[in-house]
Amino acid sequence: MKIQAYWIRSFFLLLAIPLLTISCVSEPAYPQESAANKAYPTALISHIDNWNKKQAAARRPATYIEIDQLAFYDNIHLVKTQLLSGSTKLMVVIKSDAYGHGLEMLGRIAELAGADYFGITENSSVKTLRDMGLNVPVVRLRLAGNDELLSVHSNPDEYGYVEEMVGNLQMAQLLSQLGEEQNRSIKVHLNLNTGGMARNGFDMTVPTIKEDVLSLLELKHIQIAGIMTHFPNADAEDLGATQTSLENFRQQANWIIENGSLNRADVLLHVANTSATLRLPEAHLDMVRLGSLVLGEKLEEEAPGAIQNLMSVYSTVGQINYYPEGSSVGYGSNVILQRDSHLANIPIGKVNGIPRDLMEVLIGGKRYPTVGSMSMNTMMIDITDDWEDIDSGDRVVIFGKQGDDEIRVDEHWLSTISDVHTFMGQLNSKARYAKPLPN
Repeated sequence: MKIQAYWIRSFFLLLAIPLLTISCVSEPAYPQESAANKAYPTALISHIDNWNKKQAAARRPATYIEIDQLAFYDNIHLVKTQLLSGSTKLMVVIKSDAYGHGLEMLGRIAELAGADYFGITENSSVKTLRDMGLNVPVVRLRLAGNDELLSVHSNPDEYGYVEEMVGNLQMAQLLSQLGEEQNRSIKVHLNLNTGGMARNGFDMTVPTIKEDVLSLLELKHIQIAGIMTHFPNADAEDLGATQTSLENFRQQANWIIENGSLNRADVLLHVANTSATLRLPEAHLDMVRLGSLVLGEKLEEEAPGAIQNLMSVYSTVGQINYYPEGSSVGYGSNVILQRDSHLANIPIGKVNGIPRDLMEVLIGGKRYPTVGSMSMNTMMIDITDDWEDIDSGDRVVIFGKQGDDEIRVDEHWLSTISDVHTFMGQLNSKARYAKPLPN
């Protein structure tokens, strides 16, 4: 029996060897380094470390923002490995300075994480990406004005080769003319108004517009790289209307492909933003366009729990003052102190894009309430219960983690979370730092 068991174990061991070999083939080909016991590409760790070194020489101001680049990488990796099939591409939308998180800070991270496309809106973003030397194709997610088109497509050495969203024949004709002048074809993505936004797209229910699309398909110096739409109500409880729009889009896109004699394999169909990606998997098609989700904003309950927030906002305790019971606090004198109080003066306010109705902050890992109306550059915190343990210069967390607690923007401002992050990020862009790597 022992001999029989030995041969059985040997047989299964021999079977396991090729299986182990096969599994090793799928391991990442790039060098790996560890950050807090988690393996990351060496190029990623080196890039973040360079950011930290570059910013280390500057003393951080009393109020500043910190961006977690590793979390951004993790979020993109999670989306690509858990939400999308291998055949669906990912466009990382980093318009408006990556929604205030910093385009220069996150562009290379997205490339290293495997972004297939970048979505932007401004010429300045196009130039920034070009200057960074990234090798990810760029699509503008807005109908650009003629002056913007002339600037970008007449100067490819400065801006690179941008793929343009097109929503009318006149725009396509201008792009074709610019392409002819440079003896090249300019890639475009036809935006259809199937979703009902009435913002950027061709309304294919109008006969004259369908004729315009047929004329567009005859232009010699544009290349149809994609067909797209945008669903304004993919976050609605009832997805029936969005599902109908999706089916209409498929039909309209097929009509364009057939009438333009286009090679289907060369045309990306993309319609899904964050809400549609999470709630309507059949809308993934060839590519999804994600901004808020990979930036850590959980707008939908379907968002994976492992998605991490990127932006933290910090300030410091300025001074601590005593005020007797009955004192009024702030403009409008809307708050009357109900006890003798010690209030901490925090050098942050409306000018930093902080929501005026912010209710709490963290000091020493504990929550303390705001008091009175927020000023332009100041807000007051009631620290009466612990004032002897708090000193000028102590860190104050407006949004982010401290100890075992975390204050997130989506606690009270879920519907406007992207706006809040964008405003805070852009208004404090000169005080925006990369989060140090974990030890």
